Amino acid sequence: MSTRSNIIIVTPDNNSIHQFYHHFDGYLSGVGEELRKYLVYSIGLCARVKKLSLYDILVEYISSDDDYEYECTMDLNASNKIHADVEYTYVIKDGELYYTNKYDIHNKVNTNKELIDYVCKDCNKLALDKQLHDDNE
Repeated sequence: MSTRSNIIIVTPDNNSIHQFYHHFDGYLSGVGEELRKYLVYSIGLCARVKKLSLYDILVEYISSDDDYEYECTMDLNASNKIHADVEYTYVIKDGELYYTNKYDIHNKVNTNKELIDYVCKDCNKLALDKQLHDDNE
């Protein structure tokens, strides 16, 4: 069975999100580790080239990977439209990576803002300086 995940990138102004879907390998050691590497690479690139936006690099980088399906850009206060059958939800906000593996998250939130607040407060903030393993849960 596939381990599906949603990936949400919050805009720097905290007004909207870009949402992606990954159909398989959504575990920490799969998608989580890929996102950690993307984020570390992007932060390093922004440090070297000051004109670059971390947000823009991440959206472009993830969009260019065929394993990630771009779903939509939504207002933060819009009704949440995450898949009801995902096992993991990852949020990248302000240069940090968060996740939840709560399967029923769609029953707990109504708007994108509630989702971001739920994930970033209730679940783990992932360390960017070490490889992710599934036993981190």
